[in-house]
Amino acid sequence: MTEAPSKKLFTLVQRELQEYKTSLCWTPVVIAGLLTLVMLGSVLSANRISVMGDSVLQLIVQEQSASGMNIKIHIDSDDETGDTLEYTVEEEIGDFGRDGALGPRGSLDLADELDEKLESLNPLLNVVHILLLLVLVFVTSNYLLGTLYNDRKDRSILFWRSMPVSEWEEVLSKFAVALLVAPTIYIAVSVLTQFVLVLLAMLLVWRMDMDPYQLVLGNIDFGRLLFDQVGGWILTALLIAPACAWLLLASAAARRSPFMLAAGPVIGLIAIEQIFLGSGYIAGAISRHVPSLSETSPVGFYVNGPAWSAVSGISIAAGLIFSAALLWLTVLLRKYRWEI
Repeated sequence: MTEAPSKKLFTLVQRELQEYKTSLCWTPVVIAGLLTLVMLGSVLSANRISVMGDSVLQLIVQEQSASGMNIKIHIDSDDETGDTLEYTVEEEIGDFGRDGALGPRGSLDLADELDEKLESLNPLLNVVHILLLLVLVFVTSNYLLGTLYNDRKDRSILFWRSMPVSEWEEVLSKFAVALLVAPTIYIAVSVLTQFVLVLLAMLLVWRMDMDPYQLVLGNIDFGRLLFDQVGGWILTALLIAPACAWLLLASAAARRSPFMLAAGPVIGLIAIEQIFLGSGYIAGAISRHVPSLSETSPVGFYVNGPAWSAVSGISIAAGLIFSAALLWLTVLLRKYRWEI
């Protein structure tokens, strides 16, 4: 009895996760753990206010100023004198700097980085999410460039040819790992990390003898946060599918350097168009199908950002058709040209 295709695909995905478990599974966990330790150390440092502390304090100042109330913040010094610093924050007082000192209004670096008035903690939590997404893009690009190339280099392709697995199933399993499985792992770790950071923010506010539920949980829109981050990646996956398929094709065709084979033709086409035609249509088309950061996007990439309005359904459909053609070429190379 032949094995069901879905079960074969599941087994192949398990094999990919086992072979690349360091980059696909352990890397986000390690990054999240280090980030949590750093933030925990910052919160527990009595004479140091971290970036997260600045954000929480800015929210406190905004809300208390709107209500016309004053707040007092005590910061214990850890030197030999044991002095205690006390700040009274009034309606028109300045902002806290990174060193814990009061400065003129508008001096917060975080507000300049976000380029908007901080009205909730969602932008701060998105910074953590964007950091893990950047690592995800780097890891999956390296994975796609190396997976089919390494199979040919170490001759493990001969073993898989002896198994009842088709080239289509192998290629699609690797494609699914890059676009669905690895992002699921990274996004899950990102959500857990953001949950821990929310708890740390509540701890920071509690140490100031204030209500952490009102000042922290009351300033987080959890529904919008999850919708932007999970839904944003689904849209991103549809857009970057051609780029992932192109990297797989380069991995299947390269004899020495998959990266050079993937980057060379793209750079060459863009340069030829620019030199002989003076236009940038190819560069514009390619830029819509590669990960691109956007300052105004809630998920960090251009989906839901200003460039998203220029991406139509026709562009997505054309990209998916192009991805299918690239995957078909990858399967042909995998079947008939496997030596290096």
